[in-house]
Amino acid sequence: MLDVVCYIAALCVASDYAPASEVSGFVRAMHQGRPVVASPEAVERLGARLDFMGGDNFVTLRAGSLRQTCVDGACVVFRTSCANLVCTWQAGAARPANGKPFLAEVRVAATSSEAMARARSAVFVSLEVGGQVRRVSLAQLGEGGPADPGRYTAPMWPADGRPAR
Repeated sequence: MLDVVCYIAALCVASDYAPASEVSGFVRAMHQGRPVVASPEAVERLGARLDFMGGDNFVTLRAGSLRQTCVDGACVVFRTSCANLVCTWQAGAARPANGKPFLAEVRVAATSSEAMARARSAVFVSLEVGGQVRRVSLAQLGEGGPADPGRYTAPMWPADGRPAR
């Protein structure tokens, strides 16, 4: 079984990438009594830095702006944005067990396309399906198809504009 660390909502990382991970934003995350801060040595060794974005600036997204991928019955809703070797994903369960669709955010900055591919395989959306925890990696998301109808809560991106009041 894969050893993973989960920092924010449903986003987890393979334990070998945990030292290259950081939780940024409004909240200060602690894991095993220590702040979650990326080690420069680990970032250099792995060729990637993973920033799990915590905060309280959320907006409601319509499904029309999202994609969806299902792997063995585990369905993930997501959106992504990339510029060069920096990509950001917002992802979460399409049909969460608690009934509240929330997309958590992670940004991956890599030194090469190969390092980006390895890092994408090391970050997972963890979700419950039929009482069992399933993990879908960012690499498995692909382009996806249209998301399930409905509304999803996610951290706001600049292109989202101001949240509706």
